[in-house]
Amino acid sequence: MSKEVDVFISYSRQDSDFVRKLNQALRQRDRDTWVDWQDIPLTTKWWQEIEAGIEAANTFVFVISPDSIKSEYCGKEVEHAVTFSKRLIPLVWRDVDPEIWQKTSNRVRNHLTAHQWLFFRHSDDFGAGLEKLLTAIDTDVRYVRNHTRLLMRAREWESHQRHRDFLLRGNQLGKAREWLTQGLSQAKKANPRSPAPGIYQRE
Repeated sequence: MSKEVDVFISYSRQDSDFVRKLNQALRQRDRDTWVDWQDIPLTTKWWQEIEAGIEAANTFVFVISPDSIKSEYCGKEVEHAVTFSKRLIPLVWRDVDPEIWQKTSNRVRNHLTAHQWLFFRHSDDFGAGLEKLLTAIDTDVRYVRNHTRLLMRAREWESHQRHRDFLLRGNQLGKAREWLTQGLSQAKKANPRSPAPGIYQRE
């Protein structure tokens, strides 16, 4: 099982220089990150590690560029993050031509446009963008960490054929139920907490 981290960064290899700068800035501000630096063909085992990294992250940051929008693998990462109800923050590094947007999967495009974007283009102030990103990462941080931890516990339970030894009990179960009740209640409000409890937390 992967170690819980603050941020998973999804990006195209063509944007590696920018992502290294972003990653370094986040780490200098004491945020743990998960970044796939290896430029190798995606094997089943490696994809499983990426999936686990996404699930273990409190926030999923997607670096928008023409290359990431066209990338099948980046699209799969977005889909996986949404499947597990992760908090998603789109971050614009390079503007995307409308024609390229139209060729993007409708599902991926809808997932990205449903969230407020942060801008880190050459014409933007990197420091100001970083502060906005950190604010977004730290919003409701205790709630989001519980979201991640309950997901990881549920996935561990599932990986052991839902054996009773891996069920929550006692105080842990009580706190999980309290968190779920609060999360479901918030989801009905005009400005709900993000992310909402997913199917794994509900089980």
